[in-house]
Amino acid sequence: MLFEKQEYQEKCVDNIIEVLKDYDFKFNDVDALYASITEFYKSNLLPIKDKSNQTRLDIEMETGTGKTFTYIKTIFELNRQYNQNKFIIFVPRKAIREGVIQNIELTSDYFFQEYGKRISLYTYDSKLSVSNIKNHYLKNEDELSVLVLTNSSIDKKDTNIIHKYQEDLFGDDSIFNSLQKLNPILIIDEPHLLKGTAFTNIFNEFNSLCLRFGATFPSEPKHKLSNMVYSLDSITSFKQFLVKKIRVNTVITNDSRLKVNHAAANSVELLYFQDNEEKKVNVTKGEDIGLKSGESMFNGLYVVNISIKDKKVYLSNKTALTIEDNYELSDEEIRLMIRKTIECHFQKEESFFNKRIKTLSLFFIPNIADYRGDEPRIKKIFEEEYKILRSEIISNTQNEEYKKYLLRDINENGELIVHEGYFSGDRGSADDKITTGIDLILKDKESLLSFDTSLRFIFSVWALQEGWDNPNVFNICKLANTDKDTSRRQQIGRGLRLCVNQDGQSEGLQRRKKKAQSNLVISEGMSSLAQQMVY
Repeated sequence: MLFEKQEYQEKCVDNIIEVLKDYDFKFNDVDALYASITEFYKSNLLPIKDKSNQTRLDIEMETGTGKTFTYIKTIFELNRQYNQNKFIIFVPRKAIREGVIQNIELTSDYFFQEYGKRISLYTYDSKLSVSNIKNHYLKNEDELSVLVLTNSSIDKKDTNIIHKYQEDLFGDDSIFNSLQKLNPILIIDEPHLLKGTAFTNIFNEFNSLCLRFGATFPSEPKHKLSNMVYSLDSITSFKQFLVKKIRVNTVITNDSRLKVNHAAANSVELLYFQDNEEKKVNVTKGEDIGLKSGESMFNGLYVVNISIKDKKVYLSNKTALTIEDNYELSDEEIRLMIRKTIECHFQKEESFFNKRIKTLSLFFIPNIADYRGDEPRIKKIFEEEYKILRSEIISNTQNEEYKKYLLRDINENGELIVHEGYFSGDRGSADDKITTGIDLILKDKESLLSFDTSLRFIFSVWALQEGWDNPNVFNICKLANTDKDTSRRQQIGRGLRLCVNQDGQSEGLQRRKKKAQSNLVISEGMSSLAQQMVY
């Protein structure tokens, strides 16, 4: 994959270096850092923003703009200009850890050309990795080293190996205590997910300089965005064509079913959709829903009973509605949304094929069992719809090379090989096919982007919604509702990065203006939620 200098990334790194020009990395004086930040704001004619009394700098970067690349470059600059050798990157999940490791490896040659050295990379996931930390990361003080840790590797003092005392380590001490004494620079990736009390309490024992990089920051006072030295928000990113535009595709069904929005002992707020518009009506037991709502299709229908205990609302037509289940999709809705996503995929795929740009699609589904279970309904629906639409494309396309590409979608055993999933707990799978697919998704970005690899439809519940991304995700299908704005932003953010071709090259500005668009496929029940997240 090719990498190019981006002005906004260079500016971000320059800001960090400028703020730290008089910083004492040994003593980590918070007052001195506070003064440096104040001077930085004044010299750059910036309004003074929220400042905290912590040895911490915050960097806000929209998803898809190269946040990981930027902090890797920051590591090299801090090493070159201020002789800082030791860094720890904290991430909230294993999938994100794999993404960070992959990015450091992919950019190794690029940064070697600029800085003449490589990062020695360490992680913490086995006995061997513990030995490497002890014998190399801790002992080789002059080595430019990065240790990538999840929060779960340090937040349990009673059970984490990192907190256990080891007699062979500089006397009788723990790895954690030895890391503290080394005084590494700390980097937090995805700060909105690293705010738990257990992690925060142990993290604060480092008392080291911390750089937080994220598109989303927590709202709690002690974790909120502060000491900000660079900001590239979503609106700016979009206006500068640094990310893709999101086009919303709302799937409308003829299903105007009533759904429960809120329920009390004697009344219920019902939700339904009419002409692509969300409507609500409050009724009490025995009250005619048609008369109350003014919708003739509900005339004569009324609530017979409300059971909070059973989470059911019983209607006069002998049906029951489930309380707090207002966004559960029917099989019909799921099928229509999957079909729409595949249609969007084929449109992108065929139009980009001769430009040597591979198209990927990502599905967020409600449950692992919908894809991995004994009766994986979503996987089954996907394969049915894909085969139907694929046959139509093969029959109608005039592009013979593209037709040959589609004919490789089924292996010698008659299995469709274009899709795979990644879910929490998958790393321990004994299934070779699953393991190969997971490695492609998490570890081998270049192969996933290659036409030589048939995999191009990816399924997940939530494990891929943060930290993982791929520049060629052009379609996102949300088959599961998420309650939090941050989760919705993170999921949509998987489709923001600008695409690359088979040589790893991105497009120039004028071409980006034409191509920089991803599709978001949602149900009508999610339309009002998604519109809030789209620029």
